[in-house]
Amino acid sequence: MIAALIVILLIILFLAFFIGKNLTNVCTLWLFKTYTDKSVVVVIFIAFAAGIIFSLLCYLIAKFIRLSHENDIADAKNYAKKQQKKEEKQNKKLAKHAAKAKQEADVKTNIESPKENTDKVVNIEDRIHD
Repeated sequence: MIAALIVILLIILFLAFFIGKNLTNVCTLWLFKTYTDKSVVVVIFIAFAAGIIFSLLCYLIAKFIRLSHENDIADAKNYAKKQQKKEEKQNKKLAKHAAKAKQEADVKTNIESPKENTDKVVNIEDRIHD
């Protein structure tokens, strides 16, 4: 904490020294119009501020591009999950219908041709012996 304070004070001292030595120096500045006799310090601060603004714009654009890319990926994953759930639901329906069809086929086979004969055939000879 103290080291950061010392660094900030050194930066302020450097800026004060720099501004004090360059107050009398002037230059011409062109920003779509020619400005004559502008202080060098003002021009440097304008360039510094423009650099900060430009770098922030680049950072924000990159962040928005990354977020949109992540949103596209998330949308694709959600779509894939929905498709998978649909397929599972359809597979369950098909399995249910197949089981129902198989059960109906088994019932029809049992009715049409029973495997065991349940009728009791009693012969007269069998009754006599009893």
